[in-house]
Amino acid sequence: MKNIQVSSEIAPLKTVLIHTPGAELNQMTPETAEELLYDDILNLEAARSQHAQLEGVLQKTARPLQVKSLLSEVLKDEKIKHHLIHDFCTLLNTPEMEKQLRETEPELLANQLITGTPLKRDTLGRFLSPRHFALPPLPNLFFTRDAAMVINERVFIGTMANPIRTAEAVLMSYIFRHHSIVKCKKFLADGVKEPTSRATFEGGDILILREDTVLIGMSERTSIPGIDYLVEQFKANRKIKHIFVVILPKIRAAIHLDMVFTMIDYDKAVVFPPLILAKDGVDVIHMNISDPEHPKLERVPYLLEALRRVDINLEPVFCGGQNELYQRREQWQSGANFFTIGPGKIIGYGMNTFTYEELTKAGIPRVEAADVIEGKVDLNTMDKYAVAISGNELTRGGGGCRCMTMPVSRG
Repeated sequence: MKNIQVSSEIAPLKTVLIHTPGAELNQMTPETAEELLYDDILNLEAARSQHAQLEGVLQKTARPLQVKSLLSEVLKDEKIKHHLIHDFCTLLNTPEMEKQLRETEPELLANQLITGTPLKRDTLGRFLSPRHFALPPLPNLFFTRDAAMVINERVFIGTMANPIRTAEAVLMSYIFRHHSIVKCKKFLADGVKEPTSRATFEGGDILILREDTVLIGMSERTSIPGIDYLVEQFKANRKIKHIFVVILPKIRAAIHLDMVFTMIDYDKAVVFPPLILAKDGVDVIHMNISDPEHPKLERVPYLLEALRRVDINLEPVFCGGQNELYQRREQWQSGANFFTIGPGKIIGYGMNTFTYEELTKAGIPRVEAADVIEGKVDLNTMDKYAVAISGNELTRGGGGCRCMTMPVSRG
C-alpha cells in the first residue's frame, strides 16, 4: 500500500494530517493578531472543543495523524533535529536560537517550535525591537492544508505568501521527508528547499479533481510566478494534463479557491454563486499541457462549463442557499469549504444552515457530529451524508474543514 496517494478530492479517505490548536493560540494578543494573520484573537478552549469534533468524526472514517506527534518522532533523530533547527532558524533569521533549541528534548522542542518563544528584552537591540517573538507562534498551523499537499504520488511544500507562515512549511517538509508513515521520496515542489520571493503557492488554492486535472486559484496567496512554477513541475511529471486557473479577486473572503468552491461528489460541488456562477464573476484560463512542449492556453467564461470540456460535469450546490444575502454571510463563515471523506460524504460547519438545507435537497442529508462521535449514527451504513460540526470559533481563524485537513492517502 502506498503511503502517499491522492488523485482526487473525493476518493475514500484513508489517512489525513491534522493539528489540534494548542497554546500557540494563547500567544496572540489584539496587538499581535494582525501580524499573525488574524482579524481577532481566538478562545483556545472553544477552538479545541470544536476541533475535537472534527477529529472525532475522522477517527470513525479514516486514520487521522497529528502534526505535533509526527514532528516529535522525527526530532528523535539527532542528525535530522540538527538540520531542522538550522533550516528553521535560518529561514526565520533567528540564528541566536539554535544553541538553545539543540539542547531541548524532542517532545518539548516540537511544542516550542509550534508555540513560539517570546523575545527576551535583555539587550538594547531586543528592548527596542518591534518584534514580539524570538520564534513566532504558529496559530495558523491547524489549517494544515496550506503548507503542504499531496498530488498523485508526490508531495509539494508551499512557498507561503506571508513570512510568518514559513515555519509551518519547514515543519511539514521535514515530516514528509523523514517520518516513516508519510515519507515521500518524490517532491513535486518544496518551497523550503527552493525558496523564491515571488513564486508563492498554498494548498488552499489547489484542488485535484482527477488524476490528470487540477484547479489552481490565483489569489492573494498564490501568485502568477507560483502557478507558472507549478505548471513546469506538472509538465516534468507528465501526469497532469489539464490545469484550470481561477483568477480570484484579492479580497479577504476569497483568500483561497477552496473558500468559494469545493468538489463533494462525482457530480456535485459546493459553490459561492456570486463568484463561481455570476457572469464575469471570475476569469478562468484552461491550460492544456498534454503536449508539454506546446501547451495551449484559452480563456473560458465559466468554471463549471470549462470543466465539462474534460468530462467533469458538476452540478452546483449553493453556499447560503438561494438568497444572495445569506450566500455572502455563509461564505464568510466558510460555508463553501467542505472536506470530502468519500463521494457525497462530507464534513463542514453546521452553523451554515442554508447551505445544509441545499445539501439535503441535493440528496446529502445532514448528520450531527455529536451523534456520530457518541455512536448514535454509524456513517458506514450511509451512502451520503453531510456531517455538521460546531465552527463558530474555528471559522474566525479564516478557514473551514477542508483548510484543517491535509489528506495523505485516498483510495
